[in-house]
Amino acid sequence: MIQFNINRFGKLAKWSLTNDKDYLVRTFLQVLAVQTLMFLLFTTGFIMVNGHHQNYFSCAFLSIMFFVFLVLIGPSTMFYSMKSKHDMQSLFLLPASNLEKYLIRYCSWITLIPIFIAASFFADLIQYVVNWLLGHDKTMLVASKIIYLLGENTVVSPRLINSLLVVALWINSWYALGGTFFRSRKYAWILCTLSLIVLGMILFWLMPSNVHFEINDRTDTLTIVIIDAIYLALVMLNFWLSFKCFCRTQNIGRIINI
Repeated sequence: MIQFNINRFGKLAKWSLTNDKDYLVRTFLQVLAVQTLMFLLFTTGFIMVNGHHQNYFSCAFLSIMFFVFLVLIGPSTMFYSMKSKHDMQSLFLLPASNLEKYLIRYCSWITLIPIFIAASFFADLIQYVVNWLLGHDKTMLVASKIIYLLGENTVVSPRLINSLLVVALWINSWYALGGTFFRSRKYAWILCTLSLIVLGMILFWLMPSNVHFEINDRTDTLTIVIIDAIYLALVMLNFWLSFKCFCRTQNIGRIINI
């Protein structure tokens, strides 16, 4: 069988969206409820930050952090919509290659991004209408505050951006590996986080005390390329291991999939 066929992948995507519809709707409502509550607590004066009654900065900051959190740990939710062993059996019995099935499950968390944005937008509209009806001064959209915060920090070192993107990609691949390695679907992100902390502690313990890395505008380009190459190699390794774990997934087992 050809490992990837665009028509077959499209049919698989339609099947996945149809089966995940309830999960996506439930996720939208959950994000809408949480964001609405958070926005109203901070903008109606129920929670005061630094003496300010309407703290749109806190809403904007938390929304950005939620989005970053989603992008980093998103792959660990690859199987959240699959509630039972029957769902996994149905997936593996579909007439598609393992690569296509793995890609469609990895892409499943990407669909959460527009859902998060849409839910946040509707929550923002709700808080705006509520504050307008209450007659609060300086009522505004949280989205406008987010745009202001992002625009205020546009002058950032390109090398810092490069470093953040590479590290974020590695963390994303780590959660993709954990999402397929651990059997606990609902708590895969917790297990991945604990594993990441343990790995960090081990590396810190093994690393000599005189080793010091600092990426700035004066860092040698060759050094940055080497560091990027190492991270990208680790990213590829994580995704390859994740795919292998996915291919070896069994309906029996307690802790891990292999």
